[in-house]
Amino acid sequence: MTPKVSIVIPVYNSAKYLCECLDSIVAQTFSDWEVVAVDDGSSDESPAILDGYAARDERFKVIHKVNGGVSAARNDGLDAARGEYVLFVDSDDWLSADALRALSEATSDGAVDVAIADHWLWKENGCESVHRFFANEFSTDSADVIRDIQRMVLYKGYSPFPSPSCSYMFSALWSKLIRRTLLVDNGIRFSGALKLYEDGLVALQVFEHAKTVAYKQEPVYHYRVLNNSLCHINEQRLVTDCANIVREIEAFIQANGNDVALRDAFMARVLFLTKKMALRSFFSKDAQGSFFGRFKAFKKIFATEPYCSAVKNAAKLKLCGNERTYGKLVGRGLFFATALMYELRTKIRR
Repeated sequence: MTPKVSIVIPVYNSAKYLCECLDSIVAQTFSDWEVVAVDDGSSDESPAILDGYAARDERFKVIHKVNGGVSAARNDGLDAARGEYVLFVDSDDWLSADALRALSEATSDGAVDVAIADHWLWKENGCESVHRFFANEFSTDSADVIRDIQRMVLYKGYSPFPSPSCSYMFSALWSKLIRRTLLVDNGIRFSGALKLYEDGLVALQVFEHAKTVAYKQEPVYHYRVLNNSLCHINEQRLVTDCANIVREIEAFIQANGNDVALRDAFMARVLFLTKKMALRSFFSKDAQGSFFGRFKAFKKIFATEPYCSAVKNAAKLKLCGNERTYGKLVGRGLFFATALMYELRTKIRR
């Protein structure tokens, strides 16, 4: 019998958190699910933990493979999934007990392509906060609204129903229950070329093809922020990763009609990425070399496309929060003031 929901979980050396994740699924008030867990060549106790759950509950399927990265693991999990809908879950996170019930109800018995719900942000100091993606619940088949939701994947300022507590995590797939055939029939796959934002590129494709989208204003997912996670690491490699993100998004936009509205949101994402590079690479606490050398490398980025165009258009972009100040500074060519501000910020926080 085909389950309503397939939960795809890529697993790599997650033994410390894995049981909490899997137990939260077993405890669901909604029982029509299967888990497809992909052990991506783990060297810790993760494979044994997965096999133990599979031995006790036939709804667990486990795939053991040689390490190939999170994108390949998710693709393998999607290939093995058989549910009407797919939910991607990270192995160090966990679900609320009513998560699948809430998301399933939002699909209106299969009439909705994508169902979205809210999340908690959990930090290692034990603090947890609720973030709501939209100001109100909705179910829509409006192409204009869905296009705005797609723009929001690139930058939250383009939301059709702005929420003051919306986080920057809307591009993540763990908040979205997606019709499996939408992914399969449209050949949507995770890109092995990306180390970051691989979720976002898939989400852009999902909303390109989605005809109906619903949102349930209920937090269902506990997202764990780890200081050593790929999304939060301070490395010079971030510059290369951001360049790859920009290239992949640019290719997607060009392949799908070069939509002007989507390109504006892309420019906002580009500026967001330059700010991220400034804080986590050029002027982070682990940055190497002299300040002036790092400043020159930072400024050099803005001489290339699409960073140059993003700066020129900064004033008209729908920037939020700190990005508004950042956009004003770089939009006026005040690169040195921006660099000095972030350098001092880092020194004060050490």
